[in-house]
Amino acid sequence: MKTVYKLLAGLSALAAPAALQAQTVQVNYVAPIPVPGNNNFITELSGLGLTQYTTMGASLLLSSDATIYFEFLGSESGFSDTFTAGSATLTETSGFENHFAAPIPIGFASFLAGSLTGLLNFTSVGGTSATVGQDGFGIFLGPNQTSGQNVSVFYLGFDDQVTNVDDNHDDFIVRATVLPAVPEPATWAMMLIGFAGVGYSMRRRRRADWIRQAA
Repeated sequence: MKTVYKLLAGLSALAAPAALQAQTVQVNYVAPIPVPGNNNFITELSGLGLTQYTTMGASLLLSSDATIYFEFLGSESGFSDTFTAGSATLTETSGFENHFAAPIPIGFASFLAGSLTGLLNFTSVGGTSATVGQDGFGIFLGPNQTSGQNVSVFYLGFDDQVTNVDDNHDDFIVRATVLPAVPEPATWAMMLIGFAGVGYSMRRRRRADWIRQAA
């Protein structure tokens, strides 16, 4: 029986890296600033533990190839603004929307490991477009979050007029969730073969025990 347990333990160890590996994004920045009081969603952001944000020079780095799920949380803008990430895209056209309580799905997009600059984009009809690291592209942060920290959920905010007095990155707010890795087909095949072997081994052992008891 010990052999069976060892085999099961080996299979678990083999499957764990592919099935349970956490996918994360590293958030890098220089000098975050407090979320300004005129941000229309400061209460909702604070409720999520987000009290500061960063813009110029920031970067988002994927730890490995991953799929990210995006949700629309809110917007306050006089323009029509659009968020695009791969095939996932959404345009908001109203003056004010608050969906923090019931986020609206934007969609899924897959990315290769590395920088997300140029891959996550806000555009605007009437305003100024922005991607990661530019003034109009904000990344909301927790009070104890440090540069270089890896997270699986991160929040983005857009400012479509960075030279305007309403410089608070609440024109389009997005939540992004990095999804856990899914085992590759080869891993599933190895697991199934292994479990079949365990079943065969246990069946043979039971048959041998039955023959000994009958003798």
